[in-house]
Amino acid sequence: MGNVSILLAGELQRLRRYNILTGGFVVSLLWVAALHFLQTEYVESLFTLLLFVDIATMPAILVAVGLFYERDEGSLRAMLVTPIKHGEYIATKIVATVFSSLITLVILYGYAHFVRGIDANVLWLMIAVILGSGFHTLLGLLLTYGTRDFTGMLMRFMVYALVAMVPTLLEHVGVITHVIWRILLYLSPARAVAMLFQAAVTEVALGDVIYSIVFLVVGGGILYRVALVGFASFAQKQGGV
Repeated sequence: MGNVSILLAGELQRLRRYNILTGGFVVSLLWVAALHFLQTEYVESLFTLLLFVDIATMPAILVAVGLFYERDEGSLRAMLVTPIKHGEYIATKIVATVFSSLITLVILYGYAHFVRGIDANVLWLMIAVILGSGFHTLLGLLLTYGTRDFTGMLMRFMVYALVAMVPTLLEHVGVITHVIWRILLYLSPARAVAMLFQAAVTEVALGDVIYSIVFLVVGGGILYRVALVGFASFAQKQGGV
């Protein structure tokens, strides 16, 4: 626990120094601005939709930004000779990014609830943010492995967005209705996150909620294991070893 607390404090300092927390805060304010110009009857549905888009994109992008900054500073090379477990390092990345996502939740729900009078199940919102942010942080780590620059990572993420996020949004607005396509969407982590956000504002089948939680927990565990196995090779390559 000592190493984790030290690493977490250092990670939060890096997030501030790299302006990553500031960037996430600015994006949150942009979401609030988008909600501000809508009529109240549209705010509830768009509120969870904006949260979904943020949680499915920002954690992966922010963790990639942090990794590339650390590569340029030589921090990844230092990881190879310090008595810090790689699992602890990855865990701090997850915790710090989830913390940033929770700030986004506080800002968005604070506006929606106290200014526009929107009510939602805060517990389900927190579960959706924690599981969704943690999963996509690990996804961002894996997408960063093997890329030479941030542009390469963004290209990989765009593929994920086209395969997982866009169909989920199309289902949400009623464009995708065929049963076969809807069954295939159960393989999408983005849909699992969207389902948990939906459960916070409306009634959702219990089976869908349980499936979404299990999918993100088990899938996140698999991604964590893959990220842990591949980290040493990534750090060595980026460190020039």
